[in-house]
Amino acid sequence: MYETWLMEQIHSIANFPYEDIKILDKYPLDVSKQVLKVLIENSCLGQNYGPIDISRKKINEINKDWLNQFLLEVASTCIDCSDEWEYRRLVELVVLVIPELKQEVLKLGAQSENEEVREVVEDFQNL
Repeated sequence: MYETWLMEQIHSIANFPYEDIKILDKYPLDVSKQVLKVLIENSCLGQNYGPIDISRKKINEINKDWLNQFLLEVASTCIDCSDEWEYRRLVELVVLVIPELKQEVLKLGAQSENEEVREVVEDFQNL
């Protein structure tokens, strides 16, 4: 059910074929970033674990070099890093999928005025 809904969301972006997420880096950059944005939003904004898990798994299929270059840039367009829930989901995503970005994303949270966001940084600092 959730995956069908995600497939439809992804397909609505320039008729992007859901099964091509593995080769997302081969598509035009504007389309690729839009697809990644949908996946990040579903990974970080939702309250239901089903869409979060499916989206994380799909992001994990994307070329890691490409993700390393664009994940945080795209996340900055849709994730509110001053919101504890959204920020925690983003850190979880980074730790699971592209841990090379962990320190960079923790640095963003460490600068937050929100004490709960800074607590997230503490939670993940030694993982």
